[in-house]
Amino acid sequence: MIHTKYFSFFLFITFFLIQSSAIFSMNILRPYDTLIRPYYDSDFPFQIALYGETGFGNTRAFDECGRINNVLKIWNCDQNSLKMLEGFDVASAKGQLLIKLDANDDGIRGHFNVCGDLELNAAIAFAFRYFFYDNWSISTYLPAYSMQLKNVIWQDQTKNITAADMRVKQLLTNHFFPIVKELGGELNLQGWKRSGFGDLALFLEWYRDFPQAKPFLKNVRINWRLGLTFPTGRPWDEDEIFAVPFGFDKAFAIPFGLGLDITLGSYLKTGLDVQLTHTFGNTRDRRIKTQVDQTELLLLAKASAYKDFGLIQRFNLYVQFYKFLYGLSFKVGYQFFKQGDSELVLKSNTFSNTIANTAESLQEQTMHHMIVDVIYDFNEHFGDESRLRSELSFYARLPFNGKQVALIPAIGAVFSINF
Repeated sequence: MIHTKYFSFFLFITFFLIQSSAIFSMNILRPYDTLIRPYYDSDFPFQIALYGETGFGNTRAFDECGRINNVLKIWNCDQNSLKMLEGFDVASAKGQLLIKLDANDDGIRGHFNVCGDLELNAAIAFAFRYFFYDNWSISTYLPAYSMQLKNVIWQDQTKNITAADMRVKQLLTNHFFPIVKELGGELNLQGWKRSGFGDLALFLEWYRDFPQAKPFLKNVRINWRLGLTFPTGRPWDEDEIFAVPFGFDKAFAIPFGLGLDITLGSYLKTGLDVQLTHTFGNTRDRRIKTQVDQTELLLLAKASAYKDFGLIQRFNLYVQFYKFLYGLSFKVGYQFFKQGDSELVLKSNTFSNTIANTAESLQEQTMHHMIVDVIYDFNEHFGDESRLRSELSFYARLPFNGKQVALIPAIGAVFSINF
């Protein structure tokens, strides 16, 4: 029977984590996600797993109001080239250009309608787990990614009616890309392709099974884990638009999670898992707003800034038909992410902290997914005396809602060997 103190402790900590709900702007592969990582137990001391994933279909981007929009519109519905010049010294090149333009913002003049396609070409990961004692393990995960932003279109909305319209076209929007690159310190407004490692993660984990002598309830498993991620992943590329990080943006992070898995009858499992991640703040050169109404693909200023990252919560809930046909299992899960507001602290007084923190990209982000996983345990063919246990799974991650995120539908596979 499951001990009352273990169950009470689990419920208390789970409630605390949910109440503490506090991701970066897209859903890249996280190999320690409990909905896709392979099954483990201490019957074998070692486990090696390989992950592979690719995106399919169109990216589902959700703006600040939760509406489906293009990936380059999740923070602003359009981009304002007149506002990008504000907030600078009048003697600077940006200030001088603003004076020459001598044009007010009428809601159309100097505005661009922007769209593009964000693709996940491939994501892979390697995982290793080692058991010591009976219920303790150490695991490590290292992912890598290949992504691209392509088909980027900037459509000038400026009319050709007034003298102000003509000045804006002649001095700014007709030569927009080279002007922005010069004034923005090599800011590229077109597509990119980038590959690299994600953050290396190390976890200490404990689990225990509590067999139940009841007609329907057969087993209860409780687990907890404490991790540390190392900033080995590529950060935000401040000179490319929407070049998302492959990890926690060059910051260390500590994930802590709790899970509860229940076996019902011979073929049914269900469970929930909560993980809370604290990301340590760090200081980097970051693009910032210098005027409240600026749009966030056109930030010309770059400044040294400390970033205090919002708390990240990940919540999983699943139902699994377990080995209902030889070694075949089928799992359906729901996943929710939430990251709270982040905050910048500028390292100089050149620009305003208050204005910099009005950026939409610093505000709360959420993601909702359905995850479908088909798993086959080859050990059903070799018996319990086998010295190896191998498992192959195919999964699909299907986003359906969110806020200020770009969500890529993805399919993937995980192959694991226990020995």
